[in-house]
Amino acid sequence: MSIRPIKTWSYPGALLDALVDTRRVVATTELPLPTGHAGESGELMEHMLDQLDHHLIPRVREEASPAIVVVAGSTGAGKSTVVNALMGAELTASGVLRPTTKVPHLFHHPLDTQLLTEVERRAKVISTEEVPRGLAIVDSPDIDSVSGENRDVAHELLETADLWLFVTTAARYGDAVPWEALRRGAERGASIAVVLNRVTADVAAQVRRDLVDRLQAEGLEGLPLFVIPEDPDGRGSVPRDVVGSLARWLESVAAASAESIVERTLHGAAESLKEWLERLAEIMDDQSAAAKDVRAEVRRCAAQAEARGGDEWYLGVPTSSLQARWQRAASEGGPLFRLRRSMWTKRRLAREEREEVLDAVRKEIVEAVEAHLVLAASDASDAMVNALTEAGSGPGPWLAAQRDPRTAREVRERNAADAVRSWLARVDELAASLPGAERAAELLGSQGVSTCLASVALGIEPARTFLTVVVSGSVSDAATEARAELTSARRYVINREALDMMKPTDVTSLLPEASAKVRLRRAELRGLL
Repeated sequence: MSIRPIKTWSYPGALLDALVDTRRVVATTELPLPTGHAGESGELMEHMLDQLDHHLIPRVREEASPAIVVVAGSTGAGKSTVVNALMGAELTASGVLRPTTKVPHLFHHPLDTQLLTEVERRAKVISTEEVPRGLAIVDSPDIDSVSGENRDVAHELLETADLWLFVTTAARYGDAVPWEALRRGAERGASIAVVLNRVTADVAAQVRRDLVDRLQAEGLEGLPLFVIPEDPDGRGSVPRDVVGSLARWLESVAAASAESIVERTLHGAAESLKEWLERLAEIMDDQSAAAKDVRAEVRRCAAQAEARGGDEWYLGVPTSSLQARWQRAASEGGPLFRLRRSMWTKRRLAREEREEVLDAVRKEIVEAVEAHLVLAASDASDAMVNALTEAGSGPGPWLAAQRDPRTAREVRERNAADAVRSWLARVDELAASLPGAERAAELLGSQGVSTCLASVALGIEPARTFLTVVVSGSVSDAATEARAELTSARRYVINREALDMMKPTDVTSLLPEASAKVRLRRAELRGLL
């Protein structure tokens, strides 16, 4: 048989690119939310990757390679015996020891050596002229093998196959595993033939009729069915003439329709892939909608937390200790009393005392504001968790459970510290722009003026009175702006809390337009196949 490349599509290079792009899109799709499709989506993507990796991409990449005929079936079905009968020699082990076939055996015509696919890399390859040109016959491990590795290899080979030759027996044809494999193969459009092996004469008619009825019930009535009688002498082998009809059928496949088998399976697999892609896109839409809902709930809680306390929320910062410290420092005899009316203010010791008390004030401001910001963020987090868990199950509770409380606390405290540092840096800039700021800095030190302004922003009146005297002018505008910056710092820690809560949904596959990429791949395949 002369081998002609498969060219049922206009641009095989474009098809290969489309399949590779589809594989990349499927492999990078993440669907973390519990929307009720977890099992389905995982199985769906596994099916697609299996088909792309083991059949579609290799088959398009190696257009002229032989049609792969995988002889598969349950443990003890006699697959190796049937293969040996077809080959006319004991080329693969058969017997009662299970599993008999541990390594796949691939049989091909000598002239097809250069055209084999990646299957040969997983199998023991045997060249024999008993195999029709254009076919490669694979003796596969049991699909229900006690060895997990063997089962995996068997299922991979079935995904690779252009034609499945399913071998079963009168005692095993009702087993669930083979039927599940048959359904899966039919769904992806695989070409399948069934071999009923080792059938005794007394039950042959009944078993064949029962099997035909079962195939019809499963919608598989069009599958070729071959019956091999039991060896009456118990020799454990099948003469070549007994499998004559099966051998002739395989020869006819090779002589007239090997390419059509490949193409039909290829197109069937592609059609299944298109359906799976659409279903994946639908699941992605559900996930995207769920992600949008839970994110909206988190943002709603964050907005409520920001609004809590109104414009005077800063009055909730604990400042009683600061008030007392300022009263003592600015009262008669204190280091901040009548700075412009005493020669004492110019002495080094007096300046050191002022800097010391203002450093203590600044440290207390940092501690008080950090604690309040941590509390605001923590309250916001609690509100988010409560709102998300109200449903009891689903994406909301799942999202709330993703955060580790200890890590969340550490991050929250770090965010609050960063926010306070940024706020004080901005207050430093505002203080430097006050009228008379340079003269005031000579009296109070480099950070003294900004410490006074930060105190005013927190509503400490002794600090306002003192700073107004020192800079010889109103500090209301600067204090208002410093307070607005503090409000921004509070907003920052609350929003960071919301962002950290929503972080598990920061997945590309959950974006509203993510499913469009999957549908684009489906549309591209529809145009090529």
